[in-house]
Amino acid sequence: MSSSTDSAAAPQLSRQDLHDALRTRLIQSGEYSRVMEVLRHRLDAAAWADQVRDVAREKARVQDPPNLHQLIEELEPTALGMIPPEVRAEVEKMVQSFVSQAVE
Repeated sequence: MSSSTDSAAAPQLSRQDLHDALRTRLIQSGEYSRVMEVLRHRLDAAAWADQVRDVAREKARVQDPPNLHQLIEELEPTALGMIPPEVRAEVEKMVQSFVSQAVE
């Protein structure tokens, strides 16, 4: 059980420091690889990459002149929005579970 003096004496991590520490722990534990493997498998099963490729082709056709940097900027939010909700929920749950265990 911690007291208020314990929390006052402990150094406060910035949000970025906490994010970086959790990311490092996620990678070092091997959990990052496991999450990415699940994500790849689920996106492949949903034909997500094919759908994103189709959208990219359509966007590229209307660019004059073609501009890869602009295409990527336009495509990223669309591609993220095309991730099936059940896939997003599964991956978020995996990460949340890891964070909960890491913070305990």
